[in-house]
Amino acid sequence: MKKYLFVFLLLLSGQFASAQVDRTVDDSMIRASRAKTNEFMASHDVAGMARYWRSDYVRISGNGELTVGKDSSVAFWTMTFKRQPTIYYVRTPAEVVISEDGSWAWETGTWTGMNTKSKGGNYSASWIKQDDIWKIQNEFFITLSHY
Repeated sequence: MKKYLFVFLLLLSGQFASAQVDRTVDDSMIRASRAKTNEFMASHDVAGMARYWRSDYVRISGNGELTVGKDSSVAFWTMTFKRQPTIYYVRTPAEVVISEDGSWAWETGTWTGMNTKSKGGNYSASWIKQDDIWKIQNEFFITLSHY
């Protein structure tokens, strides 16, 4: 009986260990996705950026402007990059929190604006995992620094 109890506890502890590994993997996946969105932003690749947005993506900019839907955000960034050909932003995650069931994540960090009057601030983003792919549900930016 002790032998079976030991094996059961060993197997159970392995399940908890794998759950921790999954959170670490998910955290790494989100951080890598954020790095890619920064690269696409810097090169003004709107299609690349949009790969990480859900179809119902919502963005609230640092000045409070609301953009609802992936298509609207694609149009916004296409026009922004056309009007301001040197502008881009870098988002730097400080923390990524994965939900207990591993389907949602909350990212917080700071952002820096390049070649724009809004120089930086804080942001938060929520991510949803579907079919093992993380996509951004929404992003909320607060401007805390100007010229």
